[in-house]
Amino acid sequence: MEPNRRQFLTGACALLGAGLGAALLADSADAATGIKRKKNGQVEVTVAQIPGLENINGVVNLGTVKGVPTAVVRTGAATYTALNLRCPHAGVTARDTGSEWLCPAHGSQFALDGAFISGPAGRALAPVSARLNRGILTVG
Repeated sequence: MEPNRRQFLTGACALLGAGLGAALLADSADAATGIKRKKNGQVEVTVAQIPGLENINGVVNLGTVKGVPTAVVRTGAATYTALNLRCPHAGVTARDTGSEWLCPAHGSQFALDGAFISGPAGRALAPVSARLNRGILTVG
């Protein structure tokens, strides 16, 4: 049975609303406990409050920081790296697969710490400035 016009429009609006809500949430680091967006565009991450950063190779996506798609990766017992997720090849935002970053446009692969693995990018994901002070990582 084909949907009628009302069912189609209702479904389309629901999908649009869900996508818009997800985009706003991803861009709003304020939505998560332990993550605070500052007026100057920087993001403060209280690392002990972020479940995704409990373990080495844990990841938290911050959405955009000063207009740059950014994620933080725990790289050691007390070390963290912030990454610009724009693929160096064509600028498409790389996605976390759980074990690496993958560019959906042309297939470039990067280690969780941003190191280049393979594909047309030819180089690593760029770092984003970050400093850790008393358990708070300031990114941007």
